[in-house]
Amino acid sequence: MKQGIKAEKNFIITVLFTALFSVFALSSVSAAEEAILKNQLTFYGDNTEFFDPYRLRQTLLGQQLESTLEVPTGPRTTFEGGLFLDHPSAEATSTNVLPVLSFRFHDADFLGILGTLQTIHRHGFIEPLEVTILELTRPIEYGFQWIQTGNAFRLDAFLDWQAILSSSQRETFDYGGTLEWPLLSIATLLGQYHGYHVGGVTYPGPVWNNFAAAMGPRFELGGSSTSRDSISVLGLTSKTIGLAGYPGPAAGYGFYTKAVFWLFPSFNVFGIDWVGSDFYSVEGDGNYNSVGYDGVYYQSNRTYEEAGVQFEQEIESNILFDAEFRSHWIDNTWANSVRFLVQVPFDVPVQIPRRGE
Repeated sequence: MKQGIKAEKNFIITVLFTALFSVFALSSVSAAEEAILKNQLTFYGDNTEFFDPYRLRQTLLGQQLESTLEVPTGPRTTFEGGLFLDHPSAEATSTNVLPVLSFRFHDADFLGILGTLQTIHRHGFIEPLEVTILELTRPIEYGFQWIQTGNAFRLDAFLDWQAILSSSQRETFDYGGTLEWPLLSIATLLGQYHGYHVGGVTYPGPVWNNFAAAMGPRFELGGSSTSRDSISVLGLTSKTIGLAGYPGPAAGYGFYTKAVFWLFPSFNVFGIDWVGSDFYSVEGDGNYNSVGYDGVYYQSNRTYEEAGVQFEQEIESNILFDAEFRSHWIDNTWANSVRFLVQVPFDVPVQIPRRGE
């Protein structure tokens, strides 16, 4: 009963706070005549049949709604305020509600964000650094972000503050970024770094860090940077410091190769090959780690292969349907997984009169 009352209070506070922010944003408009109420419905199903010691099986079947009021306050600044709702399964008796609040500073080739971050495809991380399920379980992050676009290079750098230090919990945040630097018409250099921190000095408790990085080329097989067929070859390294009871060496490494071939405009096949030794990334896919999900099991030398097919089609009016089927070879065992996703975006213009009218 107490948990239900607390959840209801949190919901009310979130709604009121978001409403006040939206009113403030609207009152700040000077030159803009129109705001946009941006909405996206997401219907998802994700099932993983893992029975190995590295990653637990999991089934998700739910719905999400993100609704934000985007208010331009000048040629290079924007306020966004709204709500994110997630109903993760039919058994869930409550809906997770989070505020979407951000200030954005932008130009033709960059975007700076303070508040709710932009998390498209997990900031572009490969699977060993951030597991793909985070796209469904943590689409909302808060902190700082800088996104650079353009022909010279593309960058997504961020800090995501997950938990604030208190007497009952340690501060937790992850940070890092992904870089794409086109070198030739058929090759792009990829650089990725992910850090994870647990700690705090005000209250006694554990302080530890995990670092993981990847670098290597992606070859565009169609002969141009706009080709969709590609092969990525990256070397990875990781290091874990201060984690009590960590069962393996502090440093590890791995070698990751991924090939994607589009047989039709909406259909591709892909394959991943991984060889690692003592590698560990806290938020990465556990199938690439040497540490088991229980934090105790450990196998130094790892092999992992994945093959799959993806069907991605715009049904109509920007409605996207995505289906993926995957086979996994985890050391000497086999597993499978499947994902279905439908995204329905719809924007509603909101007319705002100029001041004095």
